[in-house]
Amino acid sequence: MRRTAALTTTGGRRRRPSWRPPAPRDHNEVMDNEQRRGPLERMIGLMPVDAVVRQVDVQAVLDRIDLQEVIDRVDLDALIERIDLNRVLARVDIDAVIDRIDVNAIAARINVEELVGRTDLGEMVVHSTTGIATKALDTIRATGVSLDQLVNRSVDRLLRRRPGAAPAGPARLIASAGE
Repeated sequence: MRRTAALTTTGGRRRRPSWRPPAPRDHNEVMDNEQRRGPLERMIGLMPVDAVVRQVDVQAVLDRIDLQEVIDRVDLDALIERIDLNRVLARVDIDAVIDRIDVNAIAARINVEELVGRTDLGEMVVHSTTGIATKALDTIRATGVSLDQLVNRSVDRLLRRRPGAAPAGPARLIASAGE
């Protein structure tokens, strides 16, 4: 099938030829892909794409692109959702990160006086000294009980009492405990 371009004139001026695919002769006739392709598509099909791409000045194309505008159009939230953070962190060398940290510089930035002012140091001292005093008092009481028992055993030996013959405590206390 042959394609023809019709030249038309309008008011003495010539118009460019317009190409239209020919209509199928019959409703049952179907156009194949070659018939549907226009002259430009056929010409591009004959040119090797690599040769065309080599002719393009990529730097000139990049210079014409406003990268800030491209970056502004990127949806960072959608991009971050697609990132597998566990996979990224698995590739991080933690020892190398720690080696880069200057602990002395971090310690120099700490304001100790402000830190002490923010903590209730007085309350901490009271709690710690109360704990120490309580333990010391418990130790003294335990020692007093042990000494009391030692004196009781010594008196029982001097008076030649049998062990366990002495009452377990004051009579009133023992009577109230039994009730």
